[in-house]
Amino acid sequence: MKKRVIAIINPISGIASKHKVPALLASAYQDREEELFLTYTKGEGHAAKVIKEAMKYGLDSVIAVGGDGTINEIASTLSGTEVKLGIIPRGSGNGLARALGIPMQNDAEAVRIITEGKVAPIDMGLANGLPFFCTFGVGFDAQITKRYDDAATRGFLTYIKSAIDEYISFKPQEYKISIDGHDIGGKAFLITCANIEQYGNNAYIAPNASPSDGLLDLVIIRPLEGIHAAQVALQLFTKTIDKNARIESYRGSNIVIERKEAGAAQIDGESVQMGKKIEIGIRKQDLLVYAPLEFGDLTL
Repeated sequence: MKKRVIAIINPISGIASKHKVPALLASAYQDREEELFLTYTKGEGHAAKVIKEAMKYGLDSVIAVGGDGTINEIASTLSGTEVKLGIIPRGSGNGLARALGIPMQNDAEAVRIITEGKVAPIDMGLANGLPFFCTFGVGFDAQITKRYDDAATRGFLTYIKSAIDEYISFKPQEYKISIDGHDIGGKAFLITCANIEQYGNNAYIAPNASPSDGLLDLVIIRPLEGIHAAQVALQLFTKTIDKNARIESYRGSNIVIERKEAGAAQIDGESVQMGKKIEIGIRKQDLLVYAPLEFGDLTL
């Protein structure tokens, strides 16, 4: 029986065109043994339904064409299975694709990585049972994400505008935090649990994070004012935020965040609502992904 491959395209993710992707995939698979199928998402949860149905008849891999939200839905469905995930990045941030070394502006190369690259395992984080593969956060980044989700347009400039607008009115909150039994408290500007080094768009919140070490990087940014906020923003994009004395970084596998009120959180760049207590854990090497041969951080 031929191996089956499904390409799932999110037609509304990001701002880049996807119209050349089907032809590229058809060309790449026409002389291969795998049998290629292609479909478009029709709303939240549709990709998961397609995959679960396909698994009944045998499925070798799924190619996600979209952003981190699309990838999260597909990857969550594939986690814990032998079905492999290929990524053609077409979102706004593309955090996971960037972390894996998949090019942003070269669809042909992204396809080549899927057909000729290596298979590598990565970890999956869980926040109150909800899976994430990039970052989970509360505080400022969660509020930016909520504002960005409500915006009429997409793209990096819209994200920057959302950040500036949110910063004007944002007030840090008091939190109780523990990581592997070590208690941390106080006010925080934001709290991020990172499985990879960046949010997306090359904004490096945890420059030393690895997606396959079985650990999460916990980053706490304490309240900022004026020039300090500008400094942190610059360091995010120069991969030097870990050098800032106002940033606290920890590494562990079990994290608990408690806050005074339920509210916004972000999971892989998507806004969600969560309660006062959030329990975060990790499943080590729970998802198989295609990565470039030269990308040495991930190995089976």
